Amino acid sequence: MRRKAWGALVGLSSGLLLVACGRKAARTAGKETLAGSSRIVEVARRYVGTPYRLGGMDRKGMDCSGYVCTVFREAISYNLPRTADQQATVGQAVPISALRPGDLVFFREPGHRRITHVGIVSRIHQGQVYFLHASSTRGVTEDTLSLPYWQKRLVMARRIR
Repeated sequence: MRRKAWGALVGLSSGLLLVACGRKAARTAGKETLAGSSRIVEVARRYVGTPYRLGGMDRKGMDCSGYVCTVFREAISYNLPRTADQQATVGQAVPISALRPGDLVFFREPGHRRITHVGIVSRIHQGQVYFLHASSTRGVTEDTLSLPYWQKRLVMARRIR
C-alpha cells in the first residue's frame, strides 16, 4: 500500500491489527460532499466537553482516535481504523494550505515514530485553522494549529471523503 503524507512518510509496524470502530461496512472514500464535511463538524461539536478516557468511544469518555471514529461513523456512516496511527493511512494527503472542515490533522510526539494524536478540522477563520480533538487533560475541546505546541507536532493532514 502506498501512503503519501504531508511533510513526512508514516511507517506502520507490520504487526498491527487493523480494527474498524463500527459494525457496518465502510463506505467508499471520496463520495462525500461539502454537506458531509458540515455534518462531520456538526456531530464533532456535539461531543465538546466529553471527558478523556483511554480507549473510550462514547459520552462517558473518549480518546482522540475513538472520538474521530465515533464522529465519522455517526456523521457519515464511515468506519475508520481504531488508532490514530492507522487512521493516518486512510484517505488522501492534503497540504495544510488546502485544509477544509472535516479533514483530519495528525500529530506525533517528539521522538516517536508513530502518529500519537488526531483531530478534526472544525473551521478556518482569518487564516487560523481550528480543530476539535480529545485532549488527555481537557477532554473534547477545540484548539488552533497556530499554537506552538501543535505546530511542533503536526505531521500531516488527510481528507477522508
